[in-house]
Amino acid sequence: MKKQIISIALLLAGAAGTLTSCENWLDVTSGSEIRAEDHFKNTEGFRQALIGCYIGMTDETLYGKDMSWLVPEMLGQQFEPYSIGVAATSREHYLQTYTYGTTSVKSFIDASWAKAYNVIVNANEALYYIDKNREVLNDTDYSVIKGELLAIRAYIHLDLARMFGYGNWGARKAEIDAKNAVPYVTTVSKNMTAQVSMSDFFTLLTEDLDEAARLLKAEDPIAEAHEWSYYADMNEDGFYNWRNLHLNYYAVRALQARAYLWEGSAESKELALQAAEEVIEGFLAMDGKIGNYNHFAWMTSSDVPSYPALALEQVFALNVATLRDLTATFFIENYTDNDNMPLYIIPEDVQSIYEGITSDWRSQNNLLQQTASGASSAGYTSKKYNQNSTSGYYGNRVPLIRLPEMYYIAAECYATGSTPNLGLAMERLNTVREKRGIYTPLTGLDAAQIMEEVAKEYRKEFIAEGVMFYFYKRLGYETVPHRTEPMDDSKYVVPYPDFETQMGRVQ
Repeated sequence: MKKQIISIALLLAGAAGTLTSCENWLDVTSGSEIRAEDHFKNTEGFRQALIGCYIGMTDETLYGKDMSWLVPEMLGQQFEPYSIGVAATSREHYLQTYTYGTTSVKSFIDASWAKAYNVIVNANEALYYIDKNREVLNDTDYSVIKGELLAIRAYIHLDLARMFGYGNWGARKAEIDAKNAVPYVTTVSKNMTAQVSMSDFFTLLTEDLDEAARLLKAEDPIAEAHEWSYYADMNEDGFYNWRNLHLNYYAVRALQARAYLWEGSAESKELALQAAEEVIEGFLAMDGKIGNYNHFAWMTSSDVPSYPALALEQVFALNVATLRDLTATFFIENYTDNDNMPLYIIPEDVQSIYEGITSDWRSQNNLLQQTASGASSAGYTSKKYNQNSTSGYYGNRVPLIRLPEMYYIAAECYATGSTPNLGLAMERLNTVREKRGIYTPLTGLDAAQIMEEVAKEYRKEFIAEGVMFYFYKRLGYETVPHRTEPMDDSKYVVPYPDFETQMGRVQ
């Protein structure tokens, strides 16, 4: 049976052949109950099913490409607009112009929606059997695997709600509470899951996250629930290594912070702040500590070539074995006019985003690289997915939660919560700014000014990570870069797939 165990070390190395059994399981879970019973008769089967869910999340229709560094970046206007005259980028142009009815955009919607629920179904099947076959798992494997499965289910549902649901929830709570949510699917059934209100959706989401956090806090190595030696016998296959490639305890707390802030009520902001501060405290306790479960540290500019996508600051990331191929035509350091698809930012925008602060190493040749090819638009492209680094343990990583987001969430909650603390809000922002080379602290700002700085920091920090669209949407921004028309629900709310509305789903 040990030959069937999927090693995290092999997953990191992108050993696709070794993962075949796991991928096959992902494809056939809608098959016979007999096969499922056989698969979930031991620890290895549950571990395989969990890793299979993560592999599903790396699909290019999900976080390998479309739901991470590409589509949200198009919707958030992070890069120079594409021209409709180039056939290769027609989908991206239509996304940038919120033209959702075109064939190419509908294809993205259909594929991403279907794959997202495919992963959720696989997680649900494993969750069903993990309690049915509880006796085959020790307490640690049970708690960690179940906690991660619940977190996967919550993570994907939240992103579906952020993409296909309504934003600015905090400012129009009664209206959005009553709206229909994307289906929150918790069982494996041939019957359609009934839609619930956004208020009930949020209850289901937070229940999953609360249970995941409880389970993981009790047994997760990253939470130092036990001495590392305790895990040795259970870790022959490396399952408990590289905890930030799993939805670990701190990743779940970070996801709770993100979810509560998305809902945006005063009560939720308090809970978001508590979660964000716990992640910050936990990270600081591990800063520079090297263990079997991870290596966390604040990064410097000199670290970037060895740890692309700011890997040491990733609270949760996915290892995408095909990342080099997926990014090859989008992030081209020395692109030419013959390259149709490079994502770049013109020099004037870089100057504006980074406010001309040359000490901020995010704006220099560390994370942004200006083409030296003589292209007519000699802009800057992101180096987070540097083609020279997409190999080994760190090169194929797509970040889904990074530490600075927790500082920004904390700053926002301190500034706009029911009991504001503007000093702590600025302190949280100043910490990240200093780590990025900005040594002039923010002082004397009011809440509105702090929120302006929060917005600036998000844009500086998260280029090519799919974050800004959700930031604008969450706060109901009426204007976004590169667009002159006002933003509203018709642009922020990506429509459901046609096959869902034809079956009676209401958006």
